[in-house]
Amino acid sequence: MNIAKVRVGVRCTAAGASCPRCGAWSAQVHGSYPRFPADVPSAGRSVVLQLRVRRFTCRNAECGRRTFVEQIRGLTRRHG
Repeated sequence: MNIAKVRVGVRCTAAGASCPRCGAWSAQVHGSYPRFPADVPSAGRSVVLQLRVRRFTCRNAECGRRTFVEQIRGLTRRHG
């Protein structure tokens, strides 16, 4: 059997994330959605990385940002 595509499902297990605007730590998840970072071939096969990222609520009442998405260092970036 010849497999043309490999799909890898990944999710972050960190306890929370810091707001990119004010730096406040939050563990309150507002929601999540899938992202698909650039696909990279491996051993001649197409690899699809499905990464489930979480959206957190900023807990700092003085911060203008209400929600933000966790970033995985070396894998994701804002608006990427």
